[in-house]
Amino acid sequence: MQPDCSCPLCGQPIGELPVTILPERGMVVANGKFAILTGHEVLLLQRLAEVFPRVLSKEAALEWLYQFSAEGEEPEIKIIDVYICKARKKLDQIGVRIDTLWGKGYALGVDRKPVIVREAA
Repeated sequence: MQPDCSCPLCGQPIGELPVTILPERGMVVANGKFAILTGHEVLLLQRLAEVFPRVLSKEAALEWLYQFSAEGEEPEIKIIDVYICKARKKLDQIGVRIDTLWGKGYALGVDRKPVIVREAA
């Protein structure tokens, strides 16, 4: 549930805001709250937001997270489940879901496409 907010300039009610991901800070903002994620967790959430509303397979997630790893350094696919589990615990507290689609992968359980805010280097 979105908190009641109004525009500070005109006083009109502001509609529901999308989930906002700040990858450089490892932060996710939703429903007037925020969560801090680890590097891999926020990268995985970022990828889920990029493919929203489609499903991200575990294989695609693993390949994307470790695309720059040296040959032979790619971990087991089960690590994706671990990252998802840890991220879910943090995201549940701010009302953001990661849904499991058995045999297919993961998808964000939000109403609108999340916004990814990049910070200038």
